[in-house]
Amino acid sequence: MSLETSIASLVTAANNLTTVVNGKIGAINLTMAAAVAQFNEWRSLKDVEGDPAALGTIRRNVLQGHVYGTGGPYGSTAQGDFMSTELGSSTNVYMHFKVPLNVNANSEMFWFNIKGYSYGTAKIIEETLVGYCYQPSRVLQNVSTFGNMTPAVYVDTSGNIVMRILIPNIYYTTVRVDTMRVGNGRLFNLGDLKTKLSLSDTVVFS
Repeated sequence: MSLETSIASLVTAANNLTTVVNGKIGAINLTMAAAVAQFNEWRSLKDVEGDPAALGTIRRNVLQGHVYGTGGPYGSTAQGDFMSTELGSSTNVYMHFKVPLNVNANSEMFWFNIKGYSYGTAKIIEETLVGYCYQPSRVLQNVSTFGNMTPAVYVDTSGNIVMRILIPNIYYTTVRVDTMRVGNGRLFNLGDLKTKLSLSDTVVFS
């Protein structure tokens, strides 16, 4: 066998091996994608209490996080679903939570419960906020709130439904948010809420 023939055979063998490896990588990628989808489904349902399609079902921990401070002597550090935000002060800080509802597009009721502990304020956080985002009139209606941290719900200038609580001293404040499927509303998912920390009682979400 000539040298040229040997080299050609080796090149062919190498190409065949590459084809086999690429095929295996593709199969591995498909298997991993299926495993990730299965895990995400499990993660989504593991905090559900009740039938996901039924009214009154609760999903725990759609949001959770901790704020060490937003300025002043405590610095500006946060973790979980909050972004570190420098406000120049850690007193009288509003936590804003954007709900994935907009008065220009959605007609749905909602129920959220915000739980936690504000060490700086020395208070339990136990807030419940409900309401109805009503597209035909482009209004937020039948709102009711209860809690220690001045809970409120408003519509920002983009039409988004936004919940807020006021933390007198946000130093070492930890919260989590649960949701219930009510009325004609949905069962909200992990990651549905977006947050902002501000010294203002209203903010605008994009």
